[in-house]
Amino acid sequence: MSEEYVRKTIKMNNKLWEKFQEKIEEEYGTTYKHTSQEIEKAIENYVDNDVLNVEKTKAKINNLNDENKNLQDEVSQLLEENKKLNDDLLESMTSLKRKDEIIKKLENDLSTLEYERNGLKGSLDSLEKEVEVLNNENTRLLDENNNLKNENKRLEDKYIEQVEETNRQVKENTKIKNKREHAQERLNKTQDELNDTLKRLEKYSFAIGQVKNMSFIDRLFNRLPSEIKELQPGKSDDGD
Repeated sequence: MSEEYVRKTIKMNNKLWEKFQEKIEEEYGTTYKHTSQEIEKAIENYVDNDVLNVEKTKAKINNLNDENKNLQDEVSQLLEENKKLNDDLLESMTSLKRKDEIIKKLENDLSTLEYERNGLKGSLDSLEKEVEVLNNENTRLLDENNNLKNENKRLEDKYIEQVEETNRQVKENTKIKNKREHAQERLNKTQDELNDTLKRLEKYSFAIGQVKNMSFIDRLFNRLPSEIKELQPGKSDDGD
């Protein structure tokens, strides 16, 4: 080590040393090399017994102390403001997070409602189509019902007409049947009379044949066969 410089260890007030270091940083931006330089200046002032410089230095130190106090107060104020701002920021972030959660919930609810709305719209469209189909079917059924009513009325009228015609025909057929039965009775009676006449004719024919075969004496004395006697007026086989 060069004899021009020596390394010494000294003991001093810590707060004073910290203020000394802070002052050097404020003036030079760093304590590197400047700490020893400022100490040397202070020792030179002390050794040279330069009272003016000492007073200036004291005044400067006092100013620096005042400035340092002001700065500390300002720093304290800034720290308080910073704390308040941090608290406000934290509160704002908490509020923002809460609002963000609310927004997300609202978005989810909106998405759910939109999905339900689409579902309901689809159901409504389906129901409207179904109603349209039912209306068309109802119209068709009403038309068909009217047609059936008209057809039923026509059939009823035709049925009544047929019943009346049937009744008329029944009456007519009854008359015809009665006439036919009466004619049949007359026919039967005529047939019976014809049969009786044929029987009598047959007997007359037989009797005529018998008479032709009689002798003159039998005719003279009226000796007629029994078959001819039965043919005499007032007598017949069936008692007519």
